[in-house]
Parts: sequence; C-alpha cells; structure tokens
Amino acid sequence: MYRAIQGGCGASHPGAYRMYRPEGLPNYVLLLIRSGGEFEIDGKYYQVQPGYAVIFSPGTPYSYGNPDGEYLDDWLHFEAGEDSRLRELKRVSNRPFPVRDPGGCTALIRQILWETSFAPECCAAQNVDALFTVLINHLVSSCEEGMPESAPDPYREKLQTLRMELKNSIAQRHDIRECAGKLGVSASYFQHLYKDCFGVPFQQDLIRMRVDYTRYILTATDLPMEQVAALCGYAGTVHFYRQFKQVTGTTPAKYRKHPV
Repeated sequence: MYRAIQGGCGASHPGAYRMYRPEGLPNYVLLLIRSGGEFEIDGKYYQVQPGYAVIFSPGTPYSYGNPDGEYLDDWLHFEAGEDSRLRELKRVSNRPFPVRDPGGCTALIRQILWETSFAPECCAAQNVDALFTVLINHLVSSCEEGMPESAPDPYREKLQTLRMELKNSIAQRHDIRECAGKLGVSASYFQHLYKDCFGVPFQQDLIRMRVDYTRYILTATDLPMEQVAALCGYAGTVHFYRQFKQVTGTTPAKYRKHPV
C-alpha cells in the first residue's frame, strides 16, 4: 500500500538553491518540475524542462537546482510496500521524463496530501492508496510513451480540459470554431491539434461521446426517444437514429431491449 510521508505543491527556491542528497533518502521522492532544472542522479547529469517529473528510489544519490533562476516544483515523499508496485516504480525511477498532464498530477498530489491530513481514519489509507495508484499509473504511462511532438505544450492541457468539458456538456451544441476560439487558434489548426493529441478527429470523438452517453441513457432510464436524443445533443430523432445505428449497428430501441 502506498503511504504519503510529506509533500507540497508550488515550492519555490531562489537561483542559488541546490538540493544535495549524497546518500539519497530511505523513501521514494517524486518531483514534478515546474521550472527548468539541472539534475545529477546517481552520477548522471540531466537538463530538465518544465513539465517533467522524476522519481528517486530509496538510497539513490542526487542533487538538483536551477542555475538559470528560480526553481519550482511539486514534491512528494512516499513509501510503497508491495512487490508489484515496487516493480512499477523501478521501471520509471531515477531518470527525468515528460508528463502528459502536469496539472492533473498536481491535483492528485494535492488530494493525496489532503486525504493524508484530513480524511477520516476509517478510509484515509484506502483513499490515499487509490489516488497514488492513479498517479503512478499516469506517470508510468507518460514515461513509457514519451511526450508527443505533434501537440505543442501550450495546447495539451487546454485540449484535455476542453475534452472533459465536451463530455460533461454533451447535450449542448459544440462548434469547431467555438472550440478553436477557446484555444485562440484557427478551426483548421484546432482540428490538427485535436487529432494529434487524442488520435481521433474532433467530430468523430464528439460522435463517440454522444453515442456512449446514449447507451447509458437507454439502459438507465425509460425516457422517450425524443428526450434521449435531446439529452445526447441531437436536434431531432432522425439524425439521432441514423448516427446511433451507424456506430453501433443497431437502433436505439433495439439496444434498449438488448444492450450489448
């Protein structure tokens, strides 16, 4: 089971600051780096960009700082007790790697620290362990896949936020130009960014979200088809029926009777 020892978000240190751990620490240390940095890890040197992470394993010597100015990071000291989890951590430890969603990782670190300090004792340990599992899985995935070059850093987090907004407001009409405006880019460039970031065109992704939500509404309610269509973002039932059947191979009415 994962256990948080201590941590913080948005830690700031002046340019003269340098952390030295010549013998490492007895626990794991996660750093989510917000500024540039210079790292020495077990005798190897790394220049690190903002949006990178590093996990130091117990007993690993390291030092770091930012010779070009202020050093900023989120940090977390923790323990991991199970062999399977130790194997996961070993795969990504002691080398900086880019993180796909730094903001999401920061949110998880904040929640881990909150649960550790303030959650009821009856569920704190389980909550912390579950949050750690999500965090470590995300970091392992980021480390193994690397940073996609096609979606520039300034847009990735905005695209992820936009995608969640789409999913949470599926009944509304979503126009490519409107979505592009939220990122401050042209409609054509937005479509390029969206596909490169998520591997699927914007319209196709939106259709999939609507059909997935339709499946849920059909099985969870007995609402008439006109209301189902409206809740899932369709202006009328004709297009609703056509698109649902095109994606699933069956009609909404048949799906409600026999979900697959």
